[in-house]
Amino acid sequence: MDTAASVRPDLVELLTATSRRVSRSVAAALAEDGGTLEGYRVLRFLTAAPGRTMGQLVSGLHLPGPTATRVVDGLVDAALAYRLPDHADRRRVVVHPSALGRTRLARWEGLVAAQEAALARTLGQDRVGALVQALTELDDEAGATPC
Repeated sequence: MDTAASVRPDLVELLTATSRRVSRSVAAALAEDGGTLEGYRVLRFLTAAPGRTMGQLVSGLHLPGPTATRVVDGLVDAALAYRLPDHADRRRVVVHPSALGRTRLARWEGLVAAQEAALARTLGQDRVGALVQALTELDDEAGATPC
């Protein structure tokens, strides 16, 4: 008997496996339009509050610093975002979404919404809503509690 098959997955394993599966699906949809999951997340974060520092991107999106830099570099190279000196501290740089970035984000949000709708068709809208609520509460609690 395969013992790995008989071990019931715990919450961490289920969250990890599900996150990876959903991420792959969304990343594939975004790739069809030249996007990446990280690029989508960064553009979304920037559009919500333009003028974010790299430190804010790292902490707000839970990205490693080098990954955030690589993603922003790619967005800047694609003219989807731009960097400016921080008005308060000229040594710091802030990142803004460009007009093209906002347009592209609108398309990407449509692609992500289609993926979420497919998930809702599979699980049911009520279950997806409950899952979003539970994960939001978990995220809020984790943010309030030092790790």
